[in-house]
Amino acid sequence: MVEISLECAIVGQAGTFDVDTDDSAKVSRLKKKIKVEKKNDLKDVDADKLQLFLAKKANGKWLDGAGVVAVTLDGDGHPQGFEQMDPTLWINNDKHFGKNFGPAEGEVHVLVVVPGQRLPIAAAANHEPHPARKKRWEELNEVLDRNKKAKVNAAGESSTGYSYVSFSDVDRVMRARRYEQSSKVIEIEKIDVLHAYLLLLTKAFGEIVTGKEAKRLHFIVPILACVCGLFDGEVRILAEETVIGKRVHGDGSFEFVIERGSKRVCIVEAKRDDFQQGLAQAYVGCEVLADVEGLTKLYSIVTNFKEWYFSRSLDDKVERDDATIDLEHDIPTRESVKRIAEKIYSMLSEDD
Repeated sequence: MVEISLECAIVGQAGTFDVDTDDSAKVSRLKKKIKVEKKNDLKDVDADKLQLFLAKKANGKWLDGAGVVAVTLDGDGHPQGFEQMDPTLWINNDKHFGKNFGPAEGEVHVLVVVPGQRLPIAAAANHEPHPARKKRWEELNEVLDRNKKAKVNAAGESSTGYSYVSFSDVDRVMRARRYEQSSKVIEIEKIDVLHAYLLLLTKAFGEIVTGKEAKRLHFIVPILACVCGLFDGEVRILAEETVIGKRVHGDGSFEFVIERGSKRVCIVEAKRDDFQQGLAQAYVGCEVLADVEGLTKLYSIVTNFKEWYFSRSLDDKVERDDATIDLEHDIPTRESVKRIAEKIYSMLSEDD
């Protein structure tokens, strides 16, 4: 058992910090020490959710402080070109530092990735999109650039708001193919709690199918929160997100964006039950987010609570599925609520 000092860096943050640990300790113990050392930065993250990577380059040399700044995340949310450390193995395992490791001055040894961390915009801008997606962006830009209601943002950059783009224009560029969104089983007890809460909302707000959009959001949010709560802190929900494209000349605007690692599920409420406009908003927004964050796969949901359209934007195609919440005497049925929640759960659970 030898005590060693490991220089660590949180990807996306400036600076490094050192952590003293026994080389015979497991990587899971190192995660706990990192959380203690950076208790302010990591106060909302459980130690076991941190992902650690060896900061060793392909040539076998360790990163230095300047090299950390250039680290980018790939589509899976992992530092490009670095090996992930197994939390069940010892620090001195040959796959990690080995038994004769001796740190040297100026080296960085461990890269720390925080769950839900976004790809830095500067790094995403260097990510070359798949040829099929690039072609889609070029065709979409023609539509956006033709729009006479292009606007100029505070930085003097021109982009076209989603609300000025028709579904027919977007559909010509990226016509969605049919697919079946898979489901993942949620425990009966969790569904019972969700359904009971929706019943309370129905008593408080009255009919679901009538009323303003703000009212329907109160019914949509519990489903999202129920699913996100199943991931024990790995998922966060961002509200009223707006993204301005770099290479895509448009804006993305969402009621919510759900993040889990590199996964994104973008939520759009169908205003005035106009699902075509909602789909146009979601599809343009997903391409903007793919541009800004360097993503290759994104999900979107367009809903008015009763009807749900699930879509996924892939490099070479866009696909769409739909489902409905059934109402009996204006009360959502338990089985249909379960069907919607389990589709969203599957979206966020996919490992690919």
